[in-house]
Amino acid sequence: MYYYQVFGLKCASDVELPAFMSCTPGDTDFLVRRVHEVPDFEAPPKFIKPLSSFNEREFRYHIEDVATYFVREGSTIFISPQCEDWSSILLFFYSNAIAAMLYQRGLIPFHVSGVVDGDGVWLLSAPSRTGKSTTALKLQERGYHVFTDDTALLFVENGACMAVPSYPMIRAWRGTLESQQSYSKESAFQIRAEVEKFGIHFHEHFQDAPQKVKGIIYLKEEGDEIGIKPLKPSEGMQHLGNNIYRRQLVIGMNLQLEQFKLLSAVAKTVPFWMASRPKSKQTFSEFSEAIDHQIFSNHGK
Repeated sequence: MYYYQVFGLKCASDVELPAFMSCTPGDTDFLVRRVHEVPDFEAPPKFIKPLSSFNEREFRYHIEDVATYFVREGSTIFISPQCEDWSSILLFFYSNAIAAMLYQRGLIPFHVSGVVDGDGVWLLSAPSRTGKSTTALKLQERGYHVFTDDTALLFVENGACMAVPSYPMIRAWRGTLESQQSYSKESAFQIRAEVEKFGIHFHEHFQDAPQKVKGIIYLKEEGDEIGIKPLKPSEGMQHLGNNIYRRQLVIGMNLQLEQFKLLSAVAKTVPFWMASRPKSKQTFSEFSEAIDHQIFSNHGK
């Protein structure tokens, strides 16, 4: 068995999960099991999508010629491989099975990357392909280590918003990989043969403990110039709600009330900004510099 920690939870797995942080054996929150066939639903699925079907306690996800995944009660993830390409098998495990496990445990993941700044973290929120990972890597070149890539959990405790990172792997498109200088090209690996996206592990700099959130910055591709402006709490709350990860599962897992409570609590405790950059220009170096100078330097204390 392999033992890991992810999103603050401990798991035992009979499958090696290289993107996760290893931990010592002990009590576990969930199991990962490789099986010949995944279990059947104990209760009929309420939602049936092209690739997935689920109810509040069970989630099935199938990728043709890759694998079938089944998640039950936030405590067990079954993987039935249908190929030998474990990079592809784990790609969908990390992005979909783990998300379902979190939702089944009443946890809501957000679409954010982030960087560490002293005693806290800044989160970058945006839909896929907007530049979260690229901006985070450019900020790392300016001295801020990557905190998490693509997803994190948020909670409010003692009047402070805290972020729990996912796991130490950055997903970078080829253009991002070739433009960044934080990691050697040789350390990256192609996540899936037919996709020009690469994984970069950063276990040596990973901080798995929850960190105080200094602010949340929404990234947007718009206009002809770089622009940064503060947002009202109500605006920040709306954008954060739009950037919930796999948010179709909120309704599927009946977590609408928990979502509203969490968004409201976060909006009361952290400042928000909108940072925009031209879509057709390679401006990530200037973009990260503007974020550093206009937000981090002025509001980071």
